[in-house]
Amino acid sequence: MPLVLTQGAVLQCSHGGQLKPDCPGDSNVTVKQRGVLTSGAEADLTFGAAEAPVPGMVVPCPAKTPTGTPQPCVTTPTTLVGLAVKFTVGGKPALLATAIGITASGLGPGTWSVADPGQTLLEAI
Repeated sequence: MPLVLTQGAVLQCSHGGQLKPDCPGDSNVTVKQRGVLTSGAEADLTFGAAEAPVPGMVVPCPAKTPTGTPQPCVTTPTTLVGLAVKFTVGGKPALLATAIGITASGLGPGTWSVADPGQTLLEAI
């Protein structure tokens, strides 16, 4: 079973940018005092660029427009896989370490995945 994402999880875009979602998670279920991330927490996140850092940026996304202007990946509300089927918090499915979604950037569409779930104790399906 895959691990559940919590506050402090790290997402990675297909260009290598990394970001900790800037949300506390749902405090109704916590793992080591970190709230569980549920569906929707991954939507509309910007990975940030070296020239324009954002809160939670771990590694900048190198994506640029054809003219060289930084345009880092932004997650879309579409998560392709990795939502829990049997584990919900507040009526929303938990995000799992197997989550993959779509991004948009200066290089066109890409994907994001989970680099670190933020915890090593709670698994779900």
